Amino acid sequence: MSVDAGDGDVLTAAVRTADGTGYAAYNERADGSVAPFYVVYADSDRTDRYGYICGACGSLAVGMDPMGRLDCAECDNSRKAAQWDAAYL
Repeated sequence: MSVDAGDGDVLTAAVRTADGTGYAAYNERADGSVAPFYVVYADSDRTDRYGYICGACGSLAVGMDPMGRLDCAECDNSRKAAQWDAAYL
């Protein structure tokens, strides 16, 4: 991990993705049932969002549905939907 020079508390780590190298932003997290999910960017400038990395197992196989629910395909870590449409029920 390396500390971003612009802000001392911003931690970024390079991670291997299917497309090459991604950058996990450990200060951008979404709470999960087991461990947090961290945002992964395709570039070190954090302009192109790639997806999420699971904090429990380190997998990038994290799926998100239209309601914002996150599920890791490798372990039982998940996050409930941030919002939902009552008309759907």
